[in-house]
Amino acid sequence: MDAKEKIKESLPVAELVGEYVKLDKAGVNYKALCPFHNEKTPSFIVNVERNFWYCFGCQRGGDIFSFLMEIEGLEFREAMIRLAEKTNVELPKFQSKSNIEYRSKKQKAAEILEISASVYTKYLKHPQNGKLIREYLTSRKIGNELISDFRIGYAPKDWRWMINYLRSKGYSTVEVAEAGLSVSNAGGEDYDRFRDRVMFPVISEVGSVVGYSARVAPGGDEKNAKYINTPQSIVYDKSKVLYGLYQSKRAIRKEDSVIVVEGNVDVVASHYAGVKNVVAISGTALSVEQVRLLKRYTQNIKLCLDSDEAGQKATERSIQTCLQESMEVEVILLPEGMKDIGDLVMDNAAVWTELSKKTVPVMQYFFKNIFAKNDVNDIRGKKNIAKELLNIIKDIADPIEQSYWLKKLSLKIDIEEEVLTNVLEKVSLKKETVVSAKNEQLQQENKAVKEPEKSRKTILEERLLGLFALFPHELSLEAANLNLSLLDEKNRLIFESILKWDIGEELSQEINKLILCIKYSHDKVQGFIENEINPKSEWLNVSINLEIESIDKQLNLIKRDIQKAEELEDDAGAEILQQEWAKLAKRKQELKSF
Repeated sequence: MDAKEKIKESLPVAELVGEYVKLDKAGVNYKALCPFHNEKTPSFIVNVERNFWYCFGCQRGGDIFSFLMEIEGLEFREAMIRLAEKTNVELPKFQSKSNIEYRSKKQKAAEILEISASVYTKYLKHPQNGKLIREYLTSRKIGNELISDFRIGYAPKDWRWMINYLRSKGYSTVEVAEAGLSVSNAGGEDYDRFRDRVMFPVISEVGSVVGYSARVAPGGDEKNAKYINTPQSIVYDKSKVLYGLYQSKRAIRKEDSVIVVEGNVDVVASHYAGVKNVVAISGTALSVEQVRLLKRYTQNIKLCLDSDEAGQKATERSIQTCLQESMEVEVILLPEGMKDIGDLVMDNAAVWTELSKKTVPVMQYFFKNIFAKNDVNDIRGKKNIAKELLNIIKDIADPIEQSYWLKKLSLKIDIEEEVLTNVLEKVSLKKETVVSAKNEQLQQENKAVKEPEKSRKTILEERLLGLFALFPHELSLEAANLNLSLLDEKNRLIFESILKWDIGEELSQEINKLILCIKYSHDKVQGFIENEINPKSEWLNVSINLEIESIDKQLNLIKRDIQKAEELEDDAGAEILQQEWAKLAKRKQELKSF
């Protein structure tokens, strides 16, 4: 057994997919919202029997390798290495070219970040050097267990401490800089980016350190760069990661909701209070990528960003993004005068535990904020309120809910509902026609999910192949007598491979898709249904329809040839063609009578 098969045998698809997507039991299988396209009703299935995943919505499917490649954007070799490490399967020695690939810049940056995290943690634990920082963390309710869980560390007040350490381990100054741990001054001299700072490693959802958020140490100048974050690098993209997701994803699945906060200390403090389904953004609004990342775990997002002006703007932008991605979104409001969760937990952790359960509906939040900023008795104020709220109401998918908020707005600003409805239609039309470059790209991606549509002939051919792959023994006689001219070249080759049972890895993936489409039906109302199939009866039905499709194509061609013959006054030729047409039409009628 080769390494790839060992890995597949060691790691069921459901186990891997379950790390990224919230799976629900569906009989012996699992279902989920597809992580590769937007949907509100699950069309994604993990088939335990075949150790295979498939989406009936976007028609993607495959094994653990194809899933990891799709969801992480990896090449096959990268996915192989990642899964081999996960399953403790030893890979064969790579050739020199592969070794170069394995020891790429990205790999070295990952190694450097992993080493640095361990070193920062050890320095924090040092009896003398880390004492002041440990006392500070304790005052913030962050004890040894949380320090360990979040791998918190301390960067000493030294200009080249980390650079020197990593160079002693064989890494170059350039490699240290590419990992985001050093910078250069005007004279070209390198020095540590993080000095005298509490280090909060940003850990990817699979457990790798990809960057840092570093807080100035107690007594430092908090007005000048209170936090310094790792810059964009070959392993770190702040729009695609969320602080605390790795530590919180199990709780997010369990609670079926996630609380989004603004700072890493807020996340750690929340864990102290027992509220563990919490992640943090990096001082900005949620990105589309981050929302899609959270969507793998839950459809329900609760926003609790800072109460200052910047925090409110981030909340509003985050809500819009969540609505556009069809997420259920609510807001948690902090008590008056309380800036963030970290401070709240310091005062009374139990208050945050209770408050985390109390949410404000998103429209109620917007109504309160927008009316507070404008004078409802002034025509200009009415226009501003209507403009801002209609721009949000247009994103509400449910027509009943949309109508409710439209009526509420009408009453509160004393403007006829019909007028607001007309404005809403214009706003919605503008939204559809004036699309930003980013949204246009997303639109094209969603369009690509549905296209190209398969012809009826292709659907019938694939159904025939799926039936034979699922019931090879029951349909052996029927398969032997199949008229292969009914299949196109690609499907004919697949059929012959199944007949000989000469199935390679790529073909196996294709056949698994066909089999799942035979075994299960899916619609938005009933979900997944396991079909009851009489293989011989279904084979006969499909093969008849396939032959009728073939006859229809021939009839159209003959009809065209008859018209040409009549134009050329070739009566003899036209008569022969008409006889052929009549013969095929008769055969079609016979097939329909079955």
